[in-house]
Amino acid sequence: MKRLRSPGLVPVLTFGAVAFLVACLSILDMFLPRPYDGVILDPDRSELVVRALAPGSGAAAAGLQPGDRIAGVGREVVRSASDVAQVLQRQKIGEVVPYLVERHGDLLEREVRLGPRQLGTMAYVYACFSGFLFFFIGLYVLLQRPDEARGGPSRVFFALCTLFLLFLVCRLRPASYSWVDGVVLTTGTLSLLVLPAAFLHFFLVFPRPLRLAFAGAGAPRSGRGRRWLRAAERFVNESPNLFRLLYLLPPLVYVLTLAVGAVFAIHIRVVSGAPIANWVLMGDYLVLGLLALLGSLVRAEEGRERRQIATVFVGTVAGVTPFLALGIVMPSLLRTDRYLFWGEVPLTLIPLTFAYAIVRFQFFDITVIVRKSVLYTLATTVVAGTYALGIAVSTLLFSGSSPYFPLLLALAVLAIFDPLRRRLQGPVDRFFFREVYDARRAVEEVSAAVVREFSIEGLEALLATRLSEIMHLEWAALHVREGAVMVSRTAPPPLPRELPARLLVIEELARLDEPVRPGTLEPLKQLEADSRRLLDQLAALGARLLVPLRTRGQLHAVLSLGPKRSEEEFGTDDLQLVRTLANQGAIALENARLLRERTRQVELEKELEIARRVQFSLLPSALSVPPGWQVAARCIPARQVGGDFYDALSTGGDGSAALVVGDVSGKSVPGAMMMVAAREVLHTAALGGASPVQILEVANQRLYAPRRHMFVALAFMQLHAGGSGAYALAGQPAPLLRRAAGGVEELPPPMYRLPVGALRDAHWDLVRFALSPGDTVLLYSDGLSDARTADGEPFGDERIARVLANGDGEPAAVVAGMMREVEAFTAGGEAYDDITLVALRWTGAPA
Repeated sequence: MKRLRSPGLVPVLTFGAVAFLVACLSILDMFLPRPYDGVILDPDRSELVVRALAPGSGAAAAGLQPGDRIAGVGREVVRSASDVAQVLQRQKIGEVVPYLVERHGDLLEREVRLGPRQLGTMAYVYACFSGFLFFFIGLYVLLQRPDEARGGPSRVFFALCTLFLLFLVCRLRPASYSWVDGVVLTTGTLSLLVLPAAFLHFFLVFPRPLRLAFAGAGAPRSGRGRRWLRAAERFVNESPNLFRLLYLLPPLVYVLTLAVGAVFAIHIRVVSGAPIANWVLMGDYLVLGLLALLGSLVRAEEGRERRQIATVFVGTVAGVTPFLALGIVMPSLLRTDRYLFWGEVPLTLIPLTFAYAIVRFQFFDITVIVRKSVLYTLATTVVAGTYALGIAVSTLLFSGSSPYFPLLLALAVLAIFDPLRRRLQGPVDRFFFREVYDARRAVEEVSAAVVREFSIEGLEALLATRLSEIMHLEWAALHVREGAVMVSRTAPPPLPRELPARLLVIEELARLDEPVRPGTLEPLKQLEADSRRLLDQLAALGARLLVPLRTRGQLHAVLSLGPKRSEEEFGTDDLQLVRTLANQGAIALENARLLRERTRQVELEKELEIARRVQFSLLPSALSVPPGWQVAARCIPARQVGGDFYDALSTGGDGSAALVVGDVSGKSVPGAMMMVAAREVLHTAALGGASPVQILEVANQRLYAPRRHMFVALAFMQLHAGGSGAYALAGQPAPLLRRAAGGVEELPPPMYRLPVGALRDAHWDLVRFALSPGDTVLLYSDGLSDARTADGEPFGDERIARVLANGDGEPAAVVAGMMREVEAFTAGGEAYDDITLVALRWTGAPA
């Protein structure tokens, strides 16, 4: 039932079922006993003209001749076959009926004895056999490939075979008088009109869609002509309306021809039910179909495929040519069916060669299946015979020992029958199918090795080199994805060792789950020059399959397989082995890549841990401040290493001290490297005895780099022994002051606050301040205010001021309390930015 659920398959099978019923109705009508005069009418004439006479019939005995026109039957004037049918239905077998016939202008009366109907000649029986052979072969092929896309070869082939059934069974029957005859002959005529279109349609898509190039090298390079050629090329190769036009054209020609003849009173010559114009169109379709098949033959990728397409071509020509000559042209011209049978005999070559090619190309190796089925049946028969003989002998020898002995013996036989049969299957495979058996065993070994292999190099050797040895290929290559390129160590020249991962061919393979032939990717040649070059290189090497290795929609590698040394085609067993290895290889490549990335990550984490230790070793464990000052500081990087820092700078021998809080524009390793550079520049400038403003200017000149786009936000604060000081800001937030009497306020910001390294020429100014005993100053980087919850809410300046106001002002408590509140606010989430805090308190001790 699963096969019949393919989308679009129900209409195809419905058409086939209706055609089958009509064909059965035609056969039933031919052999039903009824009164019959033996006259075979000419189906191409509107009048009741005798075409032939059944041997030994009443009409033949009465002297009727081919060419006579029947004017009356049973003393009644008749003008159509239905008139004769009505008269004969009132008669009985054996009665004598007067006939009025016209011969060469004279009216003659003849007495015709009605006998049983004898229309089922041997020629018609063979036509029925051929028609049903077409139908069942087409049905078999369709059921073997039901999931094929609409318009695929198997569905078109089934439609073609069904039309052949209708034509052979319904159109080639001898014409009689019954109403069934009119329905059946009309159906046969319609099938004759559509049959050539289906013939051409099939060869345009078999064994793969044929693409035609009109705007090639010889076409105009510009202008309206080239646009027309491009439009025609797109219509033929891409538009579904092409096939609609192919199917609609013959009925339109038929209707228009008959309409023109009726309107202008022109005699239209009808041959086998169709006007001459339709036969000309049919000939054109047949020639175009054979040319399309020749095109596929020329473009075939391997010797075996060419031989099979050539077989189809020869079978089609050998089947169609005699039938057209002996079954269509000669009966129409000579008015005799004498040679019809010999035109029908070779017609069976068409379904047989078609079915052979389709099954061989796309479905399975039917020879292997038949051989296996026969051998397994023989093996089962031998085992069953041996058991039967053993039961018979045992029954004769021990029949009197126990009444339950036969039952126990039968149960024992049933218990060991199937295991023994299965055990025989292995030796049968090894003896009769040694090559396939060895290949399967080798692939199983490779599959087990692939699961255990965790290096990409080892996997490439298994999936390319070893697979080439197993399947006896001339070459195999594996291109593994490495970032933006596909790299191979096994690609034979001229195939490149590196391919861009964004190549159209690679992107198309990344969307596929099955091995594909390079020929199916031919349309990409028109879209990209690099893809055309790659496909040409694969064609030069004789590539047979391109196998994408992908998991969860991600392409890990592409396996390219060359031809077999035996020149045989890749069969179903080969494709199954390739699919199995591709699936296992894709998983193994993903595991190998994850393992390699994890190893690199572990190494990087170790290196980052070392860098973290080095960075924290650069931060001073204690900050030197003048007497009367208390200080506490902490730096928390957002990553393992960060770009924030704090430090104390030497300012000479006046008893003052300088503290800096820095924030580099960047995190992780780049920020840490810039932090080290900024720290060293500040220390170097301070050792020269420069003022705070000069220190910032020197640091700006050293750190400015136009292409680097990195800068340092600094807060520089100089402390004096009397509780006073001065500060400069270079991109950092303004310090917060907590008064001993209560309340928190922001110290006034300087006029110039540009970060260090942002511009080549920059200036800064100092702001002086004086503290009362118990006052606390908080310096912090913007990572404190930018700390966020999981919903993105920032910690904010107001929350910083509130936390600072609620504390007791002791620097260590301020820093600890602030970090505790930040951790509770972010709920342990990932840090948004580095955080640095420096808290200062003037205790009021004497200088």
